Amino acid sequence: MLSPKNQKFREGVQIPFLEKMQKENQKTLEQLENSFDETTGKEQERLTSLEKISKTKSNIAELTKAIEYSKKMEYFRHPNIPQNIPDEHIWNDCWYDEERNAWVTLNDYFFQIPNARTRDTQVKYETENVTNVGIIIEESRIEFRFGLPSILREDTEGKPIWYCYATLFDTMLTVDIVKGKLNPENQEKAFYYTTGSDAWISVLGRYLTEQEYLFACEFMPGLVKTSLNVLRANVGRPYDSKEYEKTMNQWEKENKE
Repeated sequence: MLSPKNQKFREGVQIPFLEKMQKENQKTLEQLENSFDETTGKEQERLTSLEKISKTKSNIAELTKAIEYSKKMEYFRHPNIPQNIPDEHIWNDCWYDEERNAWVTLNDYFFQIPNARTRDTQVKYETENVTNVGIIIEESRIEFRFGLPSILREDTEGKPIWYCYATLFDTMLTVDIVKGKLNPENQEKAFYYTTGSDAWISVLGRYLTEQEYLFACEFMPGLVKTSLNVLRANVGRPYDSKEYEKTMNQWEKENKE
């Protein structure tokens, strides 16, 4: 598993790549809109054109969000990523392979998908890469959601859901990302991801990382926020003794009042 302590690199490193993708989509949008009049009287072509225009507009909006997200978040470079892949193409253990026009990930979740390694594209990729093999997917299947490269999957009920192609550590999480996983407002905002940080806090039958827990306290009804140092101390994990004592003294004072 990737260690964020040893692999941290600067914020915003992917912005040039994202801006390039955004310009390409804007150019595509202009071409689609300019040729739209040519579909007059051709109902099926017109519908197809409208779908393409709508999707391209959505891509531009999501890439705009991704640029803003990348300005604030720290990313890591997995040590098994090929040296010829530039930092701006990397999201932790996931990257864009410009030579193959495809995305690749070392995310454990995708290795567990049935037939993930028997697809023709994957077999060809593995024959060309004897070591540090990842799961490759066509560029067209990856879209940005919540600022991150994601792929459309199905949840346990067979409903479509976006799953982050990269493994996420606590430093990359936002309230919206965590809410998408734990308590989305609707199916469209549902978002799954693999966490690289230790999930040890038990909440309602599931285990959360520390940052997931802190964000969950902001939107989950009935979830009372407890100091992380208190939680750590209660289960024998390393904690700040001074902060722990300060919190306990404050609690004692409040209970007396």
